[in-house]
Amino acid sequence: MKRVKSLVFHSISFPAPDSFKNHFIDIISDFGFNEQIGYGLSFIETSTDALTVKAIKRTASFINDFDINQNQFSRRQINVYSDFIFSIDFELGILCVLGGITQLNYVKYLFRTIISEDYELAPVDLSISAFYKILAQKQINAKIDHITINHFNYKNELVGRFAGTVLNYSIASELIESYKSDIVKLSFLIKINERESFTLQIFPNGVLKFLSEEENYDLILDFIKQIIFTKNG
Repeated sequence: MKRVKSLVFHSISFPAPDSFKNHFIDIISDFGFNEQIGYGLSFIETSTDALTVKAIKRTASFINDFDINQNQFSRRQINVYSDFIFSIDFELGILCVLGGITQLNYVKYLFRTIISEDYELAPVDLSISAFYKILAQKQINAKIDHITINHFNYKNELVGRFAGTVLNYSIASELIESYKSDIVKLSFLIKINERESFTLQIFPNGVLKFLSEEENYDLILDFIKQIIFTKNG
């Protein structure tokens, strides 16, 4: 079954990469679930170039409980648990979070809390226009499928939010050039090879979403990383 996955990237660098990697492995290997900060961490996959981690987050929530004997509601706190995945690619120097800005902020908090080695995180320029230029420069087999624009203006006669399917590539290029800061979502149909393709959406905050079968996730993630972070695509 196809699922929508969200991704967000940050660049990550270290004065001493090997020292950081060993320190990170030691921490995650023995982490378990930390009751004090409400997070659990464990490795999903480790390799020479990348480490993939599953995080469990505990969040306090409140519900209205009903006391039958007292015939009244009472407010009760419960713990809600969620999970997400993040990875560090040491070869490309990127942090990849499977989720949105909220999950990225969780990872930043964890790094500040548990890591004592020096590192630096920085946003990746993944504006819609920048990503579109990357696809064009690397001649990726991609077709613009759908576009959503705020403050659309057609000859001062039609003004407002516009969302539509793109049938003409040249029109899409003109819209991207004209409405760089007003495009709120752009969808591409990207072809990896003769058999594999996927739909990718990009948003102004740099979050990517793609639709794929569960078993194709790693293939698509690697392809996206190659598009964005390698010089030869």
